[in-house]
Amino acid sequence: MSFTTQVKEDLLHIENEEYGIEYAEVLGVLRFAGEVKLGKNLGISFTCNSMGIIRRYIKILKERYELDYSVLSRTISRLDNHVVFTCEISKGADSIIKDYNLLGFEMTEFENEEQKKAFLRGAFLVRGSVNDPNSKSSHLEISYNSDTEILALQRIMNEFDLNARIAKRKNNYIVYIKSKDSIGEFLYLIGASKSMEYYQNIIITKEIKTTAKRTINLDLANQTKTNSAASEQLKNIQYIEYHFDLSKLDNKLLMVMKVRKDNVEASLSELLEIIHEEYDPYLTKSGLNHRFRKLKELVEDDLERKSKNK
Repeated sequence: MSFTTQVKEDLLHIENEEYGIEYAEVLGVLRFAGEVKLGKNLGISFTCNSMGIIRRYIKILKERYELDYSVLSRTISRLDNHVVFTCEISKGADSIIKDYNLLGFEMTEFENEEQKKAFLRGAFLVRGSVNDPNSKSSHLEISYNSDTEILALQRIMNEFDLNARIAKRKNNYIVYIKSKDSIGEFLYLIGASKSMEYYQNIIITKEIKTTAKRTINLDLANQTKTNSAASEQLKNIQYIEYHFDLSKLDNKLLMVMKVRKDNVEASLSELLEIIHEEYDPYLTKSGLNHRFRKLKELVEDDLERKSKNK
């Protein structure tokens, strides 16, 4: 089962008792999947890829209208033999068309946020999809062939600060969300609580793994940097011990040389802790760096002098 199917199965278990909420949800379905059939007798058809969705909305409509309807299915070979279902309503269609203003161009104004959420739920059930949280990219979209409906949908989504955007794909317009947080919020708003919880758990787990990996890589990089600095310091110390009269060196430099030789893998901070405990409690990190730079300068000056005397 795809994640989109999982979300829609989650939504099909929602029960609405308030008429305004049921009305808004059915409106979302009819606006984004319905078609008015004009002629001597008015009719309505709506198409989706789930018989469960058909049952849900026929049940809601039958509570308020006396219906005659039929359900047809067909297989689309270009979509890997995907089955779609079309519900055709004859008797009762004229009343539904009037009550839901299906021949009007203006979008219904909703009275409250719950109705807006229900409208989003209906639109998503028939025209929506969302990537599995385990996939590389985050993407949720609702598609339709009318830019007017898509713009209205975007406006409602962004009233909930979802940062929804619009794009055109072939003959359809899509309103989409890319942010993981916004996708999780959308699932919560339309009532897909179980799917949202699963989605958030996967995202959090992935972020924890990414953070852990980044921390390990940072630690390795820091250790590599520490090892490189220590290696250079040890080379300078070895050169000084071989070419210099140590009795003429400053005791502070000799102390630093000894501590580094005794702790070849220690970082600068670790060396400083050892020095504070055993030698000089007042030495700062910049002071320790200065002494290592002084050792380096001694080596460089000696090499330069010898090069000139050749």
